[in-house]
Amino acid sequence: MRYEEEIELVRKVKNGDTRAFDELVRCYQRRLYVAIYRMVHNTSDTEDLVQDTFIRAYRAIKTFNEKYHFSTWIYRIAMNLSINHLKKHRVKSVPLDEIPPRLAVDQSADPEEKATESILKEKIKAAMEQLPSEQKAVFVLRTYDQFSYDEISKALKISKGTVMSRLSRAREKLKEILMAEGVI
Repeated sequence: MRYEEEIELVRKVKNGDTRAFDELVRCYQRRLYVAIYRMVHNTSDTEDLVQDTFIRAYRAIKTFNEKYHFSTWIYRIAMNLSINHLKKHRVKSVPLDEIPPRLAVDQSADPEEKATESILKEKIKAAMEQLPSEQKAVFVLRTYDQFSYDEISKALKISKGTVMSRLSRAREKLKEILMAEGVI
C-alpha cells in the first residue's frame, strides 16, 4: 500500500471510520501473521499477538504521527509484542538432532529431497529459537520480510548501527549453531 493511501485510511480511522481500519487490517494481517509466526513459532500465540497488535494500533491511532509510514508503526507494535512474549515464555531449546522430520505428502517432488528440505527447515527454526529475541526480530525482518536497515531501525526504534550489529551477531550465532550440529 502506498504511503498516501495509508495516511488517508489513518485519517479516516482518526475520524471514527471503522471500515477504514478494517481495510488496514486486511492489508497487513497476513504479513504481520507471517512475521510474528517467525518470531514465536506457535500458531495460537501468533493469532493472539496479531490480534493484540491491531487492538493496540486501534487504541493508539490518534497518537500516530502521519509523517511516518503506518507499516513501520504497526510492525514496531508487532515486534515489541513478540519480543515481550518471547521474554515471558522463553521455551527451552530442543536439541537439533531430536527434531522429527515433517514429511509432506507431495508426489511432485523427490521424497528424499522433500524429507531433507523439511529436516533442514526444522533445524534452522530450532537454531533461531536460540537467538536472543532482539537479534531474532532484526533477523526475521531483514531475512524474511526484506526490510531495509532503515525500515528495521524505524520499526524497532533502534539505530541503524544497532540493526547491523544485531543482524551480524544473529547470523554468526546461527552459523555457529548450525556448524556445531553438522548442518553446514
